[in-house]
Amino acid sequence: MLSGERPERELQALVARKGSRYFVNFLLRYARQLRGPQKDTVLRLAASHLDVLLVDLRARSPERRAYALKSLGALSVTSYRDQFLEALTDPSLLVAMNAAQALARNYDVSFADRLLHSLERFDGWSLRYLAAMLASMGSESVEILRQAFRDTRRSSRVRAAIAMTLTTLNDILAVQTAAQVLETESNTDLIVAALGLIDRVGGPDQLSAVRRLLSSSDPAIRARAVTALARIGSSQDVRHLQAALDDSNNWVVIHAVEGLLEMGRKDILEAVAGSDHPRALAAREVLWEGAPDA
Repeated sequence: MLSGERPERELQALVARKGSRYFVNFLLRYARQLRGPQKDTVLRLAASHLDVLLVDLRARSPERRAYALKSLGALSVTSYRDQFLEALTDPSLLVAMNAAQALARNYDVSFADRLLHSLERFDGWSLRYLAAMLASMGSESVEILRQAFRDTRRSSRVRAAIAMTLTTLNDILAVQTAAQVLETESNTDLIVAALGLIDRVGGPDQLSAVRRLLSSSDPAIRARAVTALARIGSSQDVRHLQAALDDSNNWVVIHAVEGLLEMGRKDILEAVAGSDHPRALAAREVLWEGAPDA
């Protein structure tokens, strides 16, 4: 049937109504692996059997509700959009996350704000995980994400995830907001994410804001600022990276030696590596890793 040798109606005729649930589970294996016209065939076959999963959305077990959403998400989000939107407020975070993932993959501006608002619930989830989910909305979501990044009423954590998404999407228009974050915010995750955005698509206009963070009391911020400076900085910023070699935090030092190598200042690293400098070992390691035959 998938190869076009047999008509779809022949397979449909073999499925009794009481077998719908088993047939849907059978089709799921194909829906997750196929692409293009073959997947479209599987989705058409499943369409008339999916209502059987609606009962599971009211099940007491959150695992059962989550599996029903996961199945619907793989086979038809559009036809059951209202159910997915309702599930964003499900008491179970597992259920709500399955709904959020499905809606993100089938992005529509009409429900974008509800989807972004639901992220406030996922405090215990990885920022990278949330950012990857948002990135699945695609480039057409950039304007909505940019507005949400600017919105100081949203939690710092959600704004950090959005900044990471905009970095993935290479949104140069969000750089100005990222620079404002460096000037006005204190949350580490948010500042580090904003530095990542500046690192990816920023330039000289953000240099002063990045330089100020080299003296932050937070080593995670100092380390990320050093990396950003290595990419967007000028020759006069070499001295800042040299100074970072004396930082008390090893993570900052690693970023500094890698930054000097990226800026083409192998000579500085070689001088440090051949001296009795406390960070000589770090310089030797990065030079060894960067060697052509390493």
